[in-house]
Amino acid sequence: MAEHLTTSDSVTYGAAFADVYDDWYGESDDLAAVVDVLCESRPRRVLELGVGTGRIALAVAERLAATKKFATDATLMCGIDESPEMLAQLRAKDTQQRISSHLGDMVRDQPPGPFDVVFLSYNTLFNLVGAQLQFECIASAATRLATPGRLVIDACIIDPNAPTSGTTNERRGPWTLQTTSTFDRTSGHVDGITLSTHDDGRVVRRPFRIGYQPPQAIDATCERAGLRLVSRYSSWRKAPFSDSSSRHVSVYDNVR
Repeated sequence: MAEHLTTSDSVTYGAAFADVYDDWYGESDDLAAVVDVLCESRPRRVLELGVGTGRIALAVAERLAATKKFATDATLMCGIDESPEMLAQLRAKDTQQRISSHLGDMVRDQPPGPFDVVFLSYNTLFNLVGAQLQFECIASAATRLATPGRLVIDACIIDPNAPTSGTTNERRGPWTLQTTSTFDRTSGHVDGITLSTHDDGRVVRRPFRIGYQPPQAIDATCERAGLRLVSRYSSWRKAPFSDSSSRHVSVYDNVR
Protein backbone atom coordinates (compact mmCIF):
# COMPACT_ATOMS: atom_id res chain seq x y z
CA MET A 1 0.00 0.00 0.00
CA ALA A 2 1.16 3.52 -0.73
CA GLU A 3 2.23 5.84 2.07
CA HIS A 4 -0.88 6.76 4.05
CA LEU A 5 -1.81 10.40 3.48
CA THR A 6 -4.85 12.04 5.01
CA THR A 7 -6.84 14.13 2.53
CA SER A 8 -10.31 14.15 4.08
CA ASP A 9 -12.21 14.60 7.30
CA SER A 10 -13.20 10.93 7.46
CA VAL A 11 -10.43 10.09 9.96
CA THR A 12 -12.00 12.48 12.46
CA TYR A 13 -15.48 11.29 11.52
CA GLY A 14 -14.53 7.65 11.97
CA ALA A 15 -13.00 8.21 15.38
CA ALA A 16 -16.02 10.25 16.46
CA PHE A 17 -18.79 7.95 15.20
CA ALA A 18 -17.45 4.38 14.92
CA ASP A 19 -18.77 3.29 18.32
CA VAL A 20 -22.35 4.32 17.50
CA TYR A 21 -22.50 4.18 13.70
CA ASP A 22 -24.34 0.87 13.34
CA ASP A 23 -26.72 1.71 16.20
CA TRP A 24 -27.62 5.06 14.66
CA TYR A 25 -27.54 4.27 10.95
CA GLY A 26 -27.68 0.48 10.66
CA GLU A 27 -31.33 0.51 9.62
CA SER A 28 -31.29 3.74 7.63
CA ASP A 29 -31.62 1.87 4.32
CA ASP A 30 -33.34 -1.20 2.95
CA LEU A 31 -30.18 -3.26 2.51
CA ALA A 32 -31.84 -5.68 0.10
CA ALA A 33 -32.73 -2.74 -2.16
CA VAL A 34 -29.19 -1.34 -1.88
CA VAL A 35 -27.69 -4.67 -2.89
CA ASP A 36 -30.20 -5.04 -5.75
CA VAL A 37 -28.94 -1.81 -7.31
CA LEU A 38 -25.27 -2.57 -6.71
CA CYS A 39 -25.52 -6.10 -8.07
CA GLU A 40 -27.95 -5.63 -10.96
CA SER A 41 -25.05 -5.71 -13.46
CA ARG A 42 -23.97 -9.09 -11.99
CA PRO A 43 -20.54 -7.92 -10.83
CA ARG A 44 -17.71 -10.24 -9.92
CA ARG A 45 -15.47 -7.71 -8.14
CA VAL A 46 -16.84 -4.84 -6.06
CA LEU A 47 -15.08 -2.00 -4.21
CA GLU A 48 -16.61 0.26 -1.58
CA LEU A 49 -14.83 3.55 -0.95
CA GLY A 50 -15.29 4.56 2.67
CA VAL A 51 -16.41 1.07 3.70
CA GLY A 52 -16.77 2.07 7.36
CA THR A 53 -18.20 -0.66 9.56
CA GLY A 54 -19.12 -2.79 6.55
CA ARG A 55 -22.85 -2.12 6.87
CA ILE A 56 -23.35 -2.41 3.10
CA ALA A 57 -20.24 -4.33 2.06
CA LEU A 58 -21.20 -7.33 4.19
CA ALA A 59 -24.63 -7.43 2.57
CA VAL A 60 -23.07 -7.28 -0.90
CA ALA A 61 -20.64 -10.05 0.05
CA GLU A 62 -23.55 -12.19 1.20
CA ARG A 63 -25.35 -11.68 -2.12
CA LEU A 64 -22.23 -12.58 -4.07
CA ALA A 65 -21.80 -15.71 -1.99
CA ALA A 66 -25.43 -16.69 -2.56
CA THR A 67 -24.98 -16.39 -6.33
CA LYS A 68 -21.80 -18.47 -6.13
CA LYS A 69 -19.72 -15.68 -7.62
CA PHE A 70 -17.75 -15.20 -4.45
CA ALA A 71 -15.92 -18.53 -4.24
CA THR A 72 -13.39 -18.31 -1.38
CA ASP A 73 -11.51 -15.24 -2.56
CA ALA A 74 -12.09 -12.24 -0.29
CA THR A 75 -10.51 -9.92 -2.84
CA LEU A 76 -13.78 -10.06 -4.81
CA MET A 77 -15.40 -7.75 -2.20
CA CYS A 78 -13.01 -5.00 -1.22
CA GLY A 79 -13.32 -1.94 0.96
CA ILE A 80 -11.07 0.93 1.95
CA ASP A 81 -11.40 3.38 4.83
CA GLU A 82 -9.14 5.86 6.60
CA SER A 83 -10.54 5.06 10.03
CA PRO A 84 -8.98 2.19 12.01
CA GLU A 85 -11.90 2.47 14.42
CA MET A 86 -14.42 1.86 11.65
CA LEU A 87 -12.41 -1.02 10.20
CA ALA A 88 -12.15 -2.64 13.63
CA GLN A 89 -15.95 -2.73 13.73
CA LEU A 90 -16.05 -4.26 10.23
CA ARG A 91 -13.49 -6.96 11.00
CA ALA A 92 -15.29 -7.94 14.19
CA LYS A 93 -18.46 -8.58 12.16
CA ASP A 94 -16.77 -10.21 9.15
CA THR A 95 -16.37 -13.58 10.81
CA GLN A 96 -16.21 -15.41 7.46
CA GLN A 97 -13.52 -13.02 6.14
CA ARG A 98 -15.46 -12.23 3.00
CA ILE A 99 -14.17 -8.66 2.71
CA SER A 100 -10.64 -7.59 1.85
CA SER A 101 -10.43 -4.41 3.94
CA HIS A 102 -7.72 -1.79 3.51
CA LEU A 103 -6.68 1.05 5.82
CA GLY A 104 -5.86 3.97 3.57
CA ASP A 105 -6.80 7.15 1.79
CA MET A 106 -9.68 6.67 -0.65
CA VAL A 107 -8.11 9.12 -3.09
CA ARG A 108 -4.53 7.82 -3.24
CA ASP A 109 -4.64 4.30 -1.81
CA GLN A 110 -7.46 2.60 -3.71
CA PRO A 111 -6.68 -1.10 -4.19
CA PRO A 112 -5.86 -2.27 -7.72
CA GLY A 113 -8.69 -3.20 -10.06
CA PRO A 114 -10.33 -4.00 -12.24
CA PHE A 115 -13.66 -3.77 -10.42
CA ASP A 116 -17.05 -4.21 -12.02
CA VAL A 117 -18.67 -1.86 -9.49
CA VAL A 118 -17.20 0.87 -7.29
CA PHE A 119 -19.55 2.67 -4.93
CA LEU A 120 -19.72 5.42 -2.31
CA SER A 121 -22.73 5.35 -0.02
CA TYR A 122 -24.44 7.69 2.43
CA ASN A 123 -22.60 10.95 1.63
CA THR A 124 -19.17 9.31 1.75
CA LEU A 125 -18.03 11.36 -1.25
CA PHE A 126 -18.62 14.52 0.76
CA ASN A 127 -16.10 13.44 3.40
CA LEU A 128 -13.63 14.71 0.81
CA VAL A 129 -13.92 18.43 1.43
CA GLY A 130 -13.31 20.17 -1.87
CA ALA A 131 -14.23 19.63 -5.51
CA GLN A 132 -10.66 18.79 -6.54
CA LEU A 133 -10.32 15.98 -4.01
CA GLN A 134 -13.68 14.60 -5.07
CA PHE A 135 -12.58 14.66 -8.70
CA GLU A 136 -9.31 12.89 -7.86
CA CYS A 137 -11.22 10.19 -5.97
CA ILE A 138 -13.67 9.62 -8.83
CA ALA A 139 -10.92 9.73 -11.46
CA SER A 140 -8.90 7.17 -9.52
CA ALA A 141 -11.95 4.92 -9.24
CA ALA A 142 -12.60 5.28 -12.98
CA THR A 143 -9.14 3.91 -13.78
CA ARG A 144 -9.96 0.84 -11.69
CA LEU A 145 -13.27 0.10 -13.39
CA ALA A 146 -13.61 -2.78 -15.78
CA THR A 147 -15.15 -2.23 -19.21
CA PRO A 148 -18.09 -2.36 -18.82
CA GLY A 149 -18.07 -1.14 -15.23
CA ARG A 150 -20.02 1.30 -13.13
CA LEU A 151 -19.69 3.81 -10.32
CA VAL A 152 -22.61 4.32 -7.92
CA ILE A 153 -22.88 7.39 -5.68
CA ASP A 154 -25.44 7.87 -2.90
CA ALA A 155 -25.68 11.42 -1.57
CA CYS A 156 -28.02 13.94 -0.01
CA ILE A 157 -29.35 17.04 -1.74
CA ILE A 158 -29.36 20.28 0.22
CA ASP A 159 -32.12 22.75 -0.58
CA PRO A 160 -30.32 25.89 -1.83
CA ASN A 161 -32.89 27.95 0.07
CA ALA A 162 -32.40 26.09 3.35
CA PRO A 163 -31.18 28.05 6.40
CA THR A 164 -27.41 28.33 6.64
CA SER A 165 -27.41 27.26 10.28
CA GLY A 166 -29.61 25.34 12.66
CA THR A 167 -29.98 22.90 15.53
CA THR A 168 -31.93 19.65 15.64
CA ASN A 169 -32.82 17.38 18.54
CA GLU A 170 -33.76 13.72 18.31
CA ARG A 171 -33.80 10.47 20.23
CA ARG A 172 -32.02 7.35 18.95
CA GLY A 173 -32.31 4.39 21.29
CA PRO A 174 -30.57 5.25 24.57
CA TRP A 175 -29.07 8.44 23.11
CA THR A 176 -30.42 11.97 23.01
CA LEU A 177 -28.81 13.85 20.12
CA GLN A 178 -28.40 17.56 19.59
CA THR A 179 -26.80 18.50 16.27
CA THR A 180 -25.75 22.03 15.43
CA SER A 181 -24.48 22.78 11.93
CA THR A 182 -23.67 25.60 9.53
CA PHE A 183 -23.79 25.55 5.73
CA ASP A 184 -21.63 27.82 3.57
CA ARG A 185 -23.52 28.15 0.29
CA THR A 186 -20.46 29.44 -1.55
CA SER A 187 -18.00 26.68 -0.64
CA GLY A 188 -20.54 23.94 0.04
CA HIS A 189 -18.92 23.20 3.38
CA VAL A 190 -21.10 21.92 6.20
CA ASP A 191 -19.55 22.06 9.68
CA GLY A 192 -21.28 20.60 12.68
CA ILE A 193 -21.17 18.97 16.07
CA THR A 194 -23.43 16.27 17.43
CA LEU A 195 -23.67 16.09 21.22
CA SER A 196 -24.87 12.65 22.25
CA THR A 197 -26.16 12.31 25.79
CA HIS A 198 -26.29 8.72 26.98
CA ASP A 199 -28.73 7.32 29.50
CA ASP A 200 -25.84 6.90 31.94
CA GLY A 201 -25.23 10.66 31.81
CA ARG A 202 -22.20 10.67 29.52
CA VAL A 203 -22.06 13.44 26.93
CA VAL A 204 -19.89 12.82 23.86
CA ARG A 205 -18.93 15.56 21.40
CA ARG A 206 -18.85 14.26 17.81
CA PRO A 207 -17.64 16.79 15.19
CA PHE A 208 -18.14 16.42 11.45
CA ARG A 209 -17.41 18.30 8.25
CA ILE A 210 -18.47 17.63 4.66
CA GLY A 211 -17.98 19.25 1.27
CA TYR A 212 -21.36 19.27 -0.46
CA GLN A 213 -21.88 19.31 -4.21
CA PRO A 214 -25.26 19.19 -6.00
CA PRO A 215 -26.00 16.34 -8.42
CA GLN A 216 -25.23 18.41 -11.52
CA ALA A 217 -21.74 19.21 -10.22
CA ILE A 218 -21.12 15.54 -9.45
CA ASP A 219 -22.27 14.65 -12.97
CA ALA A 220 -19.74 17.10 -14.42
CA THR A 221 -17.00 15.65 -12.22
CA CYS A 222 -17.82 12.13 -13.36
CA GLU A 223 -17.91 13.20 -17.00
CA ARG A 224 -14.40 14.65 -16.65
CA ALA A 225 -13.31 11.24 -15.36
CA GLY A 226 -14.82 9.38 -18.33
CA LEU A 227 -18.07 8.29 -16.68
CA ARG A 228 -21.59 8.83 -18.02
CA LEU A 229 -24.79 9.07 -15.98
CA VAL A 230 -27.15 6.25 -16.97
CA SER A 231 -29.75 6.32 -14.19
CA ARG A 232 -30.71 8.33 -11.13
CA TYR A 233 -33.18 7.57 -8.36
CA SER A 234 -34.28 9.32 -5.20
CA SER A 235 -33.73 6.16 -3.13
CA TRP A 236 -32.16 2.72 -3.33
CA ARG A 237 -35.67 1.38 -3.97
CA LYS A 238 -35.53 3.20 -7.32
CA ALA A 239 -38.13 5.80 -6.43
CA PRO A 240 -38.34 8.33 -9.30
CA PHE A 241 -36.00 11.28 -9.04
CA SER A 242 -37.48 14.79 -9.19
CA ASP A 243 -36.58 18.39 -8.48
CA SER A 244 -37.97 17.95 -4.96
CA SER A 245 -35.84 14.90 -4.11
CA SER A 246 -33.70 15.21 -0.99
CA ARG A 247 -31.35 12.39 -1.97
CA HIS A 248 -29.99 10.79 -5.11
CA VAL A 249 -28.61 7.39 -6.00
CA SER A 250 -26.74 7.91 -9.27
CA VAL A 251 -25.31 5.23 -11.54
CA TYR A 252 -22.49 6.05 -13.96
CA ASP A 253 -21.10 3.77 -16.66
CA ASN A 254 -17.45 3.63 -17.66
CA VAL A 255 -17.12 5.10 -21.16
CA ARG A 256 -13.36 5.65 -21.04
